Amino acid sequence: MKIFDGHLHTFRFKVPVRESIGLYKRQFERFGIEKMAFLALPCDAVPGRIEWDKTDLSDNIRAMYFKGVFSPNGYAYAGLEYKGLDVKDKKAVAEDLLRQVKEYKRVGYDGMKMYEGHPNHRKLLGYSLDDEIFDPYYDYCEKEGFPIIMHLANPPYMWDKDKVSDYWKARGCYFDETYPPFARFHEEIIKRLTKNPELRFSLAHWGFLTFDKTAMEKFMSFENTMLDVTPGGETFYEMYSDLEYWLAFLEKYADRITYGTDTYNFEYDNEENWVRNTGNRPNLVQNFFLTEKEFDYIGTKFKGIGLKKECCQKIFYDNLCNLLKEPKAIDYDHFIAKCEKLLQAADAESLDRYNLWCMKNDFESMKKGTFVYDKKF
Repeated sequence: MKIFDGHLHTFRFKVPVRESIGLYKRQFERFGIEKMAFLALPCDAVPGRIEWDKTDLSDNIRAMYFKGVFSPNGYAYAGLEYKGLDVKDKKAVAEDLLRQVKEYKRVGYDGMKMYEGHPNHRKLLGYSLDDEIFDPYYDYCEKEGFPIIMHLANPPYMWDKDKVSDYWKARGCYFDETYPPFARFHEEIIKRLTKNPELRFSLAHWGFLTFDKTAMEKFMSFENTMLDVTPGGETFYEMYSDLEYWLAFLEKYADRITYGTDTYNFEYDNEENWVRNTGNRPNLVQNFFLTEKEFDYIGTKFKGIGLKKECCQKIFYDNLCNLLKEPKAIDYDHFIAKCEKLLQAADAESLDRYNLWCMKNDFESMKKGTFVYDKKF
């Protein structure tokens, strides 16, 4: 079965972009990935520590870089940037978000990745997801048929301090009474879709809606909505509570569910760690859908559901091909200029500077059609 991984990231820490190419190639070969979409997160690094002045302005560039590297099978989604904006000035923010999405579409991105639905981002920005500040942006995406994938909420246990592990608390993922409650996020996105019912709109990680079947059905009642099956494991485990319902759901909506792994450019420290870390999420998704065997996912036992082959073909490949069609042409001059501008301010000894230098030169080679990089790991 051919596979289209629609949910990959390109984090900047530790791993240089050129080294990442070989690591991605090995990962794609290992799990049969033919096509792939890189999703930018310029306003994220570690959940709970989002600060506008620490926006990673190279993240959108990196997503496009890897699209170019893996052309013609690569795709890139841009993320909205807020650096330099007064988020209290609603008119200015609304105008700038519209400016950004128009530019992203023009220079070759294939869609938008939104982190605005994550509880920390939602709290920091201070606006509901249906607020008028987003209207021009969503109106444009709806009119142009420009796809959006959003991280919405988080597992509901993260609102209960007695159920959140110390690991997740340390990562800023306990949401106390100062955050909107779990259900609010889904209410807001339904209001947004009521405003923009034709949006080509997908939720990552099932939207964590496997915990709320009523909300899930409301979301899927809009004809252009889709679900991305990227793990956390808890979203899959929740299905066992009513597996008959979920099997019927998966068959009913098989043409609106897409494969993704949330894989990124993991550091290669040693073979055992790298194989384990990079295999956790793909093995969960593939074993869950494609087999009926028992398997382990980070200490939790799962059993595959053996979904019908024709449904898996849609989920693992066809649906993203139908959504994204051919990759949009890349404006290489735009990205060469972006790299040159950021290089002027980059720390001379930093990995960021090295990455920007590599990307600038490689974009120039891609423009000429001479780019080659074949180092393996």
